[in-house]
Parts: sequence; structure tokens; C-alpha cells
Amino acid sequence: MNVFCILVSTCMCLGLAEEEIIDLTHTFGKRTIYWPGNPPFNFSNVFRLQGSPGYVAEANAFQTAEHSGTHMDAPRHFCPKGKRVEEVVMDRLSGPGVVIDVRKESESNPDFQISEQTFTDWEAIHGSIPDGAIVLFNFGWDKFWPERKRVFNSDDFMNPSSFHFPGLSPDGTKWLTSNRRVHAVGGDTPSIDPGQSTLYEAHVMLLCDNEIIILENVANLNSMPATGTKVYIGALKLEHGSGTPARLFAVPMSSAAPSRCTMWLFTLSILLIALL
Repeated sequence: MNVFCILVSTCMCLGLAEEEIIDLTHTFGKRTIYWPGNPPFNFSNVFRLQGSPGYVAEANAFQTAEHSGTHMDAPRHFCPKGKRVEEVVMDRLSGPGVVIDVRKESESNPDFQISEQTFTDWEAIHGSIPDGAIVLFNFGWDKFWPERKRVFNSDDFMNPSSFHFPGLSPDGTKWLTSNRRVHAVGGDTPSIDPGQSTLYEAHVMLLCDNEIIILENVANLNSMPATGTKVYIGALKLEHGSGTPARLFAVPMSSAAPSRCTMWLFTLSILLIALL
């Protein structure tokens, strides 16, 4: 059973049609984008055995860096004593979806930074960011995927000092962590810190000071409403991991009330993802 079938089964239990699932994950493969210095994606066939007509047994192997493609950062990514991936508690892997659309600002300024004012302006329209939220920034960077030069906005995508893409400012991070209790923060860029950052203050404040998960290279945020969804982080329970590729998806909040069936299927999906 593949991962998407598991997710569909979960959403059938929720009473959802397949088209109501919002997939927030870029496909992993040879064109997956990595931060410079990481080994490239590798995929190879282990065996492909022809059986009776219409039947075949196949197995493949792949190698990928933790912080590649659509992925989550665990606190250990920046903190010597931070929680590793397998130590992140399950209730941190889901929450009300909050999408802050800053495409216009980012289009006119690729070094745009989310500030305290960005949050207060958003809340003036949509209300307070709820406890346990997964806050996602739509910078409009999804449209560049998987063109490395455009995603990093640089002719030298092996040189981080040349990168220009938007992110979360230190003052914006301080406001969010001081005033709201969220489970995760992410966006559709390669880093939650802006491309020109050298201190990675958002990473430090989120991961080390508050144990808030970071999500990067999130896909398909144009399909997300500002509020009204529940986001799930299908994270590989990677022993000793500082991060992991993740299958992110969202469902309408009205259909996301927990049930025995829902929780059983979601737990099963995480377990099966870990075995794939």
C-alpha cells in the first residue's frame, strides 16, 4: 500500500472526498532541492521479479539527506541538547492550519522578512493565531520549484552567501514565540530564515528556545485557505535524526475531529511511512 493510498483511506474515514485532501509536499526524486553541502538524492532498483502474468515483485532503495525537499527540522538541528526526530511528541505533528499570504510583498522584494506587523495585520482580519497552530508562509516560491537557481535566487546555488529569498525576521519570530503557542512554523522557501541571513536567528529562537518544529520547502500553499484546515506532518520517525523529509497534507477543519478510526489510521500511516 503506498503512502497516498494510506492518506486517502484516512480521509475516507474522516468522510472526505479525495479532492478535499490538500497535498503540501513536493515529490522526492533526482530534482529534489538540497541545501549546499548535502549529498545528492540516490535511487536504485534492488529487484524486479516477473511472476505470473500481471504480477511483479519490485523493491527499490533510496538515499536522501534529512534536510531535503519538503522536510521538517527537529530542535536537534540547531541545538546540542535539543530533541531529535524520534523524540518529538506526536501531538506536535498536527494542528490548525494558518496560512499567511505575503506573495505580493515577496514578489517586489525577494529579501522580504515577516515582521511583527505582518502578524498583527493578519490577525486584524482573521483573528488570533490559535494554540497548537501550524503557521505557514506563502511567499509564492512554490512556482520556482524545482529550478535551483530560481529557488535560491542566485546564479551560484552552491554559495549560500549569494542567496536571496524571503523569510521570518528575528523580531517577527520573537513576537510569535512570545505571544502565541504554536506547534510548527514553515514556508515554501528553502529556509525559514531569509536567504541573506548569516546568524539564522529564526532557527535558533524556534528550535532551541521554544522547541517549535520548522517546515521548509512546503508545496501547494496557493490551495490553502488562510484558516479552516488541520495540517498533518507525516514525519519519518528517524532515530538520531536532526530532521527528516515529511509528507505534509491538510484537510478541512470541519471534518478533522478525532475519532477512533481517524487516530488508528493516522497512526498506521506514520508507522507504514517509517517502514517504506
